[in-house]
Amino acid sequence: MRLLTGFSALALAAATAGAQTNDFQWSKAEAAGTIVAVHNINGDVTMLPASGNTVEVTAVRHGDGDVYTVVHESSGRVDVCVLWKDSDESCDEDGAHMHRSGWRHDRESSMDVTVKLPASMLADAGSVSGDVRVDGAHGDVRASSVSGDVRLEHLDATSVKATSVSGDVQVGIARLSGDGPLNFRSVSGDVTVAVPAGFDADFRMSTVSGDLDTDFPLTLNGRMGRRNIEGRIGKGGRELSVSTVSGDVRLRAVK
Repeated sequence: MRLLTGFSALALAAATAGAQTNDFQWSKAEAAGTIVAVHNINGDVTMLPASGNTVEVTAVRHGDGDVYTVVHESSGRVDVCVLWKDSDESCDEDGAHMHRSGWRHDRESSMDVTVKLPASMLADAGSVSGDVRVDGAHGDVRASSVSGDVRLEHLDATSVKATSVSGDVQVGIARLSGDGPLNFRSVSGDVTVAVPAGFDADFRMSTVSGDLDTDFPLTLNGRMGRRNIEGRIGKGGRELSVSTVSGDVRLRAVK
């Protein structure tokens, strides 16, 4: 048997202490069309594509451990909630709830949640304080953050809604089907939307001090104000609504 002494033992102990482990794991096969929603209060949310029909959830805690993860299943939904301990907490299809006033917790504690989502299921990812990333989701896609960035990539979507208060919103749509609306909003962040080059939509933008930069010719409807723009992209049809207060808006064509 080989023994580690001195510096080698200390290095091994430090590496073991610093290793990242999953604090929560859950997986289950779900029916096509199931909405998989994540409600995080403090930490990042990542949704990645998966094959088959099994939803996989992993969560990694950072800090002293005042947060934990639970899964609530209901008809047609799986809700993943990150909750503070000792806050009279609950999780259901309406999200995470913490009812008791006056409770205290360590705000340095956070939980990063990763979901592997089959293509037959729908993504709804949200965090209060953290970044949100959704990659390769299909159908109706929803994502939101209060103080973090929201990034959606490689979507095969029928409708998309993405919002942030203080972060940027970046959306990349590889394919669109149906005629569902596309709605994007940020208060102080920029909004960048990339869609296929042959895109058709009725475009509406509202802003206080932001600018518009678009790859698409825009046929204006009536007068264009400093704070509001309405127009048609291509043949029109699908609703594309973008709103900012101080952020800029960029519309990009995916070649």
